[in-house]
Amino acid sequence: MANRTCSASVSSLFASSRPQGWAELPDDLLRPVVALLRLFRDLLAFGTTCRHWCDLLSAHRSSVQPLLLHPNLRTDDGQSLSHNCWTLFHKCTWRLADPAATSSSRSFLSLSDLRSMTFLHCSYGQLIFYHNNGFHIVNPFTGAKVGPPSLRSVPFTCISYVTLTAPVASADSHLLVSAGAYLFLWRIGGDSWTKHSPKVGRFLIEQSVAFKGKTYALGSFGWFYIIHLSPSLIIQKFKIVFEEDITEDLYSANDKAWLVVCGDALLLIKLVEAGRGMRSEAFQFMAFKLESFDTMTKKARWVKVNKLDNWAIFISVDERCEALSCMNPEGWGGRSNHIYFPSYQSEKPWAAVQLWKKMLLPFDVFAALQHWKTVPEIGVNLGLSRAFPRSGLR
Repeated sequence: MANRTCSASVSSLFASSRPQGWAELPDDLLRPVVALLRLFRDLLAFGTTCRHWCDLLSAHRSSVQPLLLHPNLRTDDGQSLSHNCWTLFHKCTWRLADPAATSSSRSFLSLSDLRSMTFLHCSYGQLIFYHNNGFHIVNPFTGAKVGPPSLRSVPFTCISYVTLTAPVASADSHLLVSAGAYLFLWRIGGDSWTKHSPKVGRFLIEQSVAFKGKTYALGSFGWFYIIHLSPSLIIQKFKIVFEEDITEDLYSANDKAWLVVCGDALLLIKLVEAGRGMRSEAFQFMAFKLESFDTMTKKARWVKVNKLDNWAIFISVDERCEALSCMNPEGWGGRSNHIYFPSYQSEKPWAAVQLWKKMLLPFDVFAALQHWKTVPEIGVNLGLSRAFPRSGLR
């Protein structure tokens, strides 16, 4: 069918009497091309050809696999480099690991000017840093940076969470900063910050995702929030309750969990220890789907998801990096119903575990997953189609 579509499109293209550029090629000709692309370099080349092609690729972002950006902690002469929570970039080279490729390769990106900056979060394919009383939103593929006015009234030590609410090219994109009892919002490209007081008791965001026009956040002490950004800031607070709970307090701040959007469902992925061994650890990933909200009891109910169908999920050991989903991973050689995470091996930078399946892993890999809140990992998941440069970004 793709061949017939291509043939018909080519015929109509050359039948046109006027010259046409790359941006004017019809979508029904380009879509089969996108479906055939597998490797990161090919996708990047396609997406950076022109804005039209970038928009077309972004529309198919759910089927594009994330990348793993991680530092090479050894110099060319074999010397080891210190690695401190992504704050030291001096003499550090970077590698991009594509799950569709056999191994990672040296990145062509230059991030050397980011040394001494403090890495805060990865959101919509952008890296968010803090330096000299200011935030910096960095496109890791181009090095382009954008930043808000200085938030001088808030000490850096008070900042607990930072994220984007939408891709930087979106008209609704804001930088959201949680600090103490307040939330601060800066519209990308704006001149000032807006300050809000949530008034929902103790408020500490650990993760957030945008889903169906709202922002959902996972907080400390088992709380779950719905954040309405417009027309005015409103926050609803709910307790997390799983379907099979008896005590209704299974989830706690100590659980390893990730929020991720899979199509029309909002999922919570949990990492649960399944056993112990001398040299390896057994664990399994569980999945739950947001089912309903009870506004009377202030509880958010989640039901068990047995299979991810044609989806794969990429998680990061580093809590500063959001989880990403990928549809039809078999198209690039991946596996559906699997959780992908960094393996810390240069020859095989990604590892995959089937959902709900108990798995034994080497102790160092399990330890990294087990202590994900305290041990910085060496990888960042980048949503490839979300990180292409757009016009207007300087």
